Amino acid sequence: MTKMKFKILITTLLFSLAFATPVVAYTRWQLRILKRTKECFFCNLSDINLSDSNKYQKMNVTGSVLQNADFSGTNLEEANFTNTDLTGAKFESANLQQANLQRSILKSTNFWGANLQEANLRGADLTEAIFWNADLRGADLRDTDISNASFIDAQLNGAILPDGSVYQYR
Repeated sequence: MTKMKFKILITTLLFSLAFATPVVAYTRWQLRILKRTKECFFCNLSDINLSDSNKYQKMNVTGSVLQNADFSGTNLEEANFTNTDLTGAKFESANLQQANLQRSILKSTNFWGANLQEANLRGADLTEAIFWNADLRGADLRDTDISNASFIDAQLNGAILPDGSVYQYR
């Protein structure tokens, strides 16, 4: 009888381990690749904290998932976030000058005080995004969804708006 209980216990344990879900959203391998090469294509880096860093200019995370990631205060100049899911991410006071965020999901993303000069946001979903005090001069916002987005005190001079017109402050 004891042998049978032991077999059931081992079988249950193996079955549980086979279908266990990971606790963290990203793997150490993906993080190591990103830190070494500044590239990680189609990675899941959700909840990653890369705040206050100067190492990620020209970073390329095309097609990745970075939900709730924290890039506050990070220099991401010319970074490529094309087709990336950044739902709920934080870019407070980040430098995204000339960054490519084309066709990205930026729902509820916080860009408070961020530098987005000449950034490409074409076709992005900016639903409920916060751009308070952000610099969007010369940014391309064509074909974006800005439903319930907030642009309080944002600088938009020369930005291409969702309808294709250029914002000119008089």
